[in-house]
Amino acid sequence: MTPEANKNVIFLPGLNGLRTLAACGVMISHISIALSKLNLKYALFGFENGKPRGWVLGEHGVTMFFVLSGFLITYLLLMEKKKYQHVKIKEFYMRRMLRIWPLYYVYLLICLLISGFLYHANPVNAMVPFYVFFLANIPFILQRALLFLDHFWSIGVEEQFYLFWPWFFKLSEKKIAITAASIIVLLSVLRIILWYIMPFSIPALFSVVNRFDCMLFGALGAIFYFNREKYFMRIVDNPYMQTAALMILFSMVINRFWFINSIIEIFIVEAMTLVIIVGQINIKHRIINFDNRMMDYLGKLSYGIYVIHVLVLNLIITQIPWHTITNQVALVAIIYLLVISSTVFLAHLSYHFLEKPFLKLKLKFTRIKSSGTNTFDTLNK
Repeated sequence: MTPEANKNVIFLPGLNGLRTLAACGVMISHISIALSKLNLKYALFGFENGKPRGWVLGEHGVTMFFVLSGFLITYLLLMEKKKYQHVKIKEFYMRRMLRIWPLYYVYLLICLLISGFLYHANPVNAMVPFYVFFLANIPFILQRALLFLDHFWSIGVEEQFYLFWPWFFKLSEKKIAITAASIIVLLSVLRIILWYIMPFSIPALFSVVNRFDCMLFGALGAIFYFNREKYFMRIVDNPYMQTAALMILFSMVINRFWFINSIIEIFIVEAMTLVIIVGQINIKHRIINFDNRMMDYLGKLSYGIYVIHVLVLNLIITQIPWHTITNQVALVAIIYLLVISSTVFLAHLSYHFLEKPFLKLKLKFTRIKSSGTNTFDTLNK
């Protein structure tokens, strides 16, 4: 029934590799955008409207995270319900708290202190409560995000989604699937209508930022995969569909993925991510194996990489006198290497010295253990 490597741990290969791609895509994209502050005439991915162009994979990395998160959480909840006939919602929230809160609040505090000392920003800001209560998507939509905290919108959206999602598991699987599919259609149609009649309005922006449908898309895929629904498996897990999905991913990696507009691209990236997820964990028609030692380890650090990189990037861009380097190609290369290496190093420290003690405690509330690697490290799940 499940890709298990032993009776105690569910083995889901390749998922850490996907986390790595998404996290690194977002980080490199943000580096590209931040380089505009240095008025460079050279950019790694070229220019658009006079500003350095970001990496396309970064634009869609958060969508990949959403789909992956919805799939994995739902799959584990289904396994829990199958084994114990019900889901313990209190334990679910404890797991989320222990995984997300420690680094989230430590980073938030550090950013408030640094913005006050180095940038003279008022740490007692009206926007701070939005971050304390995982509502960072609101100041982001209103374009009032605090320094170094723009990217927290996605964490807020995920936490808001998981406030209600586990309660649906009191229903039958069929009702859960119907509900998820209905909400996906409703939110998707609403987004298209809003962007057609009032583009860039607050409601339209809200529809793009609060992408519950992306997580529900992953959740619906998890339900179909859990039950090995034959038509779903026939469509998703075949060599042709796996090849098409990987070609889309590759086009994002080489910065060549543009399809009509960003709204349509969301749907394409959702489908691509789900196809690759199933291909990785089902193995049968997997074309590229993302389950290797380097991507696995970076996948474990992916939460830290995502959280920490914005602060690292801004400090490196603003606090180092880059004007002393006249060779712009060398300058761009140094900044990329410095930001990436510093972020990975700090994420490594965060994982081992801040997150890991809480992840060990999290295991006490874990009823279904899973791993994205054959080393069976269940702490990161």
